[in-house]
Amino acid sequence: MKKIAAIFLIAGLLLLACGGGEDTASQPDETDSQAVTEGQDTAVEETPIETAPPPLYPEGTLDPSQITADTPVSVVALFESYFVWDGKKVTLEGYPRIPYIDTMIVEDELELVAEPGDREALATISFTDYPGITVRSDQLVTVSGTIEYYWTGDIQLVDGVIIEDAPPAQSGIVTSPYVYDGDTPILAGEFFDMFNVWSGREIIVDGNYHSTTTSTTSYGVTVRVDLSDPNDTYSKYVACEMLEEIPEGTDSLMVANREGTQIRGTVEGESFSMVGLVNCQLVNR
Repeated sequence: MKKIAAIFLIAGLLLLACGGGEDTASQPDETDSQAVTEGQDTAVEETPIETAPPPLYPEGTLDPSQITADTPVSVVALFESYFVWDGKKVTLEGYPRIPYIDTMIVEDELELVAEPGDREALATISFTDYPGITVRSDQLVTVSGTIEYYWTGDIQLVDGVIIEDAPPAQSGIVTSPYVYDGDTPILAGEFFDMFNVWSGREIIVDGNYHSTTTSTTSYGVTVRVDLSDPNDTYSKYVACEMLEEIPEGTDSLMVANREGTQIRGTVEGESFSMVGLVNCQLVNR
């Protein structure tokens, strides 16, 4: 019996020496537990990502400010840039053009000028529903509508609506037809300059020679050279009214070598649904 007791005593001492048979790895460490808890409670600060505004002139479009009188411009790019406002909604602020009197009732049409009493209308707005609103010549009016190109090049808005209690237009808005939202009021005078950015500018156009038209009237002989898209030779984009008749040899050269015909001229406006240039001269033929 003494031997048995001694054996149990030794076994008990061995168990105590080994940790009493308990698995210490299963016990959570207080330091580790606190570290996990502190990590979970700590707020992670996120750096805000700044999104760059969209470019005023997306890739593949023409930025008029980058074009000089000696920069050859594709006839397609010029055509698209010249007529880009067509069908777009705009909101304009200006003064009513009211000749000879101080007030008028707006019925089917309203003209806007830059300053009270100006004679030159900057935009004409046509209304589907008659507003029947009385306006003064010295009263700022905000009007929205859809641009509809007119052969004279004047700004014409259709489906017009008078916007009451509109925020005032800010001078010097930097925008383009590609990013303008249609609702931000623009001063009529500033929009007139945006709309007519190409008018009166001397440029060089580059395209395929399409045809030459010679017209004889009481004013004399007019020679017009039309240029087309190199990828769509049937569609004409630019009409160039030449300064003088084209020599027969030069005309034959253009017919034989149509691609890359360059003509210098001054943008005057719309011409037979094309961009019209006047005072034109051949550059490379």
